[in-house]
Amino acid sequence: MTSKSDFQVIVVGAGHAGCEAALACARAGVATLLLTINLDTVAAMPCNPSIGGQGKGQLVREIDALGGEMSVAADETSIQRRRLNTRKGIAVQANRFQSDKEAYSRRMMQAVMTQPGLSILQAMVAELYFESDRLAGIKTIAGEIWRSEAVILTPGTFLRGLIHIGEVSFAAGRAGEPPAVELGQALVDVGLPIMRFKTGTPPRVAASTIDFSGLERQDQDEETPPFSLWSSKEQQLPICPCFIARTNADTHRIIKENFGRSALMSGRITGTGARYCPSIEDKLNKFPDKDSHKVFLEPEGAYSHEYYLQGLSTSLPEEVQNLYVKTLSGLENARITRPGYGIEYDIVDPIDLYPTLMSKSIKNLFLAGQINGTSGYEEAASQGLLAGINAAAVVRNQSPLVLDANNSYLGLMVQEITTLGITEPYRVFTSRSPFRLNLRMTNAEERLSETGFRYSVVSSQKYDTISKRQQKLDELQSKIESFSASAAGFSQLLPGYTLPLPAGSATLAQLLRHPDAELSMFKDLLPEIATLDRLATLEVEARIKYAGYFAQQHKEFELKDSMRAIQIEESFFSELPEAICKEARMKILAVRPATVEMLAAIPGVRASDLTLILLKLRRQKRDREYTEK
Repeated sequence: MTSKSDFQVIVVGAGHAGCEAALACARAGVATLLLTINLDTVAAMPCNPSIGGQGKGQLVREIDALGGEMSVAADETSIQRRRLNTRKGIAVQANRFQSDKEAYSRRMMQAVMTQPGLSILQAMVAELYFESDRLAGIKTIAGEIWRSEAVILTPGTFLRGLIHIGEVSFAAGRAGEPPAVELGQALVDVGLPIMRFKTGTPPRVAASTIDFSGLERQDQDEETPPFSLWSSKEQQLPICPCFIARTNADTHRIIKENFGRSALMSGRITGTGARYCPSIEDKLNKFPDKDSHKVFLEPEGAYSHEYYLQGLSTSLPEEVQNLYVKTLSGLENARITRPGYGIEYDIVDPIDLYPTLMSKSIKNLFLAGQINGTSGYEEAASQGLLAGINAAAVVRNQSPLVLDANNSYLGLMVQEITTLGITEPYRVFTSRSPFRLNLRMTNAEERLSETGFRYSVVSSQKYDTISKRQQKLDELQSKIESFSASAAGFSQLLPGYTLPLPAGSATLAQLLRHPDAELSMFKDLLPEIATLDRLATLEVEARIKYAGYFAQQHKEFELKDSMRAIQIEESFFSELPEAICKEARMKILAVRPATVEMLAAIPGVRASDLTLILLKLRRQKRDREYTEK
């Protein structure tokens, strides 16, 4: 047994969580060691080759505001950019970028390799190392001991990972990589509360065997802003389209005939999977009357010859996958290059964590990513960043960072998993937050950059730039709200403005609130508009256009606060509002909470569901008071 030199923080695992954790520690001035089983798969994308999405895109922007790296890497390795839900409200609009998965991995590898104060080493960790019952580092499978003051575990799906492809099962962390069996058992031995979860991937197919001519094509949205304030404005890789195919009766027949061979449907998989990302056989089992399901064909990279079949995640045998993939229009001659598979892995029940992501059982042990029962690259990366900030804070004797659930999706996620617990892989959704109008993708810096600067992960130079940018936005907003003129005056000042003008005098803000109005229409009047970046433009528009919604939201918050102590009578559960979602209804009826505060704490009860219930309770109270009079 050999002893190695000390580091202040050791990060185990170099996936999305591990990279962000290690970079955060090093940027905070803490000597950090990042350990990974395979240096060639740093920040790999074993599932879908994309970053962002509803809720997830907001998380990526929060990572950028807090000084993380995922946002820049996503921008610099994107091959298609889209902004989702543009016809809906600003709260649910979010970026989703297709990534070149090999380029993304290389870009993150470059970030960790060139970061001062950060060392990276290929080694498999076997157990935590203790001295006098105090966590003092880690021990590798080769018997080497690396000492540190704090340890961050980010092992992804590797803890006693088990892959299933039909009737075949084998140990792996993901396809082609060994599992962390020894570390998984070591966490059991030290008494951490272990649960078993499951996720899966779809098959990949050779691009040369796909007939794209009859498929629905999805092209890039050129108006999509970048994720980061710090990346190049120009895309560095060729832009690639995505395509949409659909399953059909033949697809469904083949899959249903082989239900018994599916590792999931036959019960060979015992871990709990995500309801929000079901396998294709699970979809057909739960929705037998649905005639068709969308399948998104996403390129694995700008120069890759493989396509990812989003929507066909499976644990069926490879020969069955070959049969049903060929039933899709355009894929009649498709050749699978990598079969889809299901994977079971260990997680640690996040109830064992403080909101800092430090374990309650083992002091100075931090956990981040899928080990906490979450799913998704974005959820993992944001937790890694928070764990890194707090591990560095421990070393530097700083107060820990606990993020407010009302001020960030990262704070909301951590609050929910550490206080409410989880029964399935957790995914961020905008509907989870009653404050989602405030948690816009465009205002992440306003909410979080001061925190990142205070914990030294946002440099003083970057923070100065952000502060000046925020001041510029505030000044422009003030000008728009105060600038007024008559209709005739605006006709002269804005000769190219063709939308209806209000009668009498009006402000620029009133003109901008027209549904078809855009900030760029007023750049001749206020030249500073032309100097705004795309994210800033969207943010100023949101502040003006949604001012009335912000005021209404504030009233709703006051209403909810005033009604939290209200008792809920048993009879109310037999007449829940019809518009409540199915998941919330099931959970409310299972718990039957005694007060509104207890109801609001139930996982799966959305902000909109709570509002409906509060409105009905208020009407009932008003009717009862009227009757008593």
